[in-house]
Amino acid sequence: MLIKDWMSKSVITIDYKDALNDASKLFQTRLISILPVMDGKKIVGVATDGDVKKASPSDATTLDRFEMRSMMNAVEINTVMSKPPITIAWDHTVDEAAGIMLANGISGLPVVDHEKTLQGVITKSDIFRCFVSFTGVAAKGQIFAFKLRDRPGIIKGIIDMIQDSGGRLCSIMTSYDDIEKGFRKVFFHTFDIDPEKFNRLVERFHCAGELNYLADLSRNYRKIT
Repeated sequence: MLIKDWMSKSVITIDYKDALNDASKLFQTRLISILPVMDGKKIVGVATDGDVKKASPSDATTLDRFEMRSMMNAVEINTVMSKPPITIAWDHTVDEAAGIMLANGISGLPVVDHEKTLQGVITKSDIFRCFVSFTGVAAKGQIFAFKLRDRPGIIKGIIDMIQDSGGRLCSIMTSYDDIEKGFRKVFFHTFDIDPEKFNRLVERFHCAGELNYLADLSRNYRKIT
């Protein structure tokens, strides 16, 4: 899940001396959520649609549209952008980008190479695309959610059960958040488990750990246990 494989490479940017009105037009006419602000080839800040709207006259202003336009043309984008910019290198992973966005409450990151040259932008939409692709949920397979003891070999045992039932493993996701010590949450996404084998597999799963959720998306079946 390298960022360079999921980022948007056609990046719309703005010069740091351009007007607030120029940024506003870009957000209105292009499908973008962040706007890298450049000084030549150097990225010096990031502007969002929210930054532009906060700095713009409100709808309750008594200014007419010509006065509003004149005011927005007089304000340079560098006065409202976030600086220094939070960036990420293109050889980092998508989950690292998601962690940075979550920690900083931002919707996207400029992506740079090791010379700090802008190479792309990764946004929440790119991360969602990556997540859907890697989980395989769009392919209408099966999902099994477990609470498992954190000990060697337990996941392999479940994988063996899936394969014995003719299933193919698409992805495994695991987490230690919000669970007592010595356990972990594990989600398995699988394909090709026939409905007649599904119930027998579920019975076997109960011997391996605590099965909290199961679904067969191919027949729109879901159950919280």
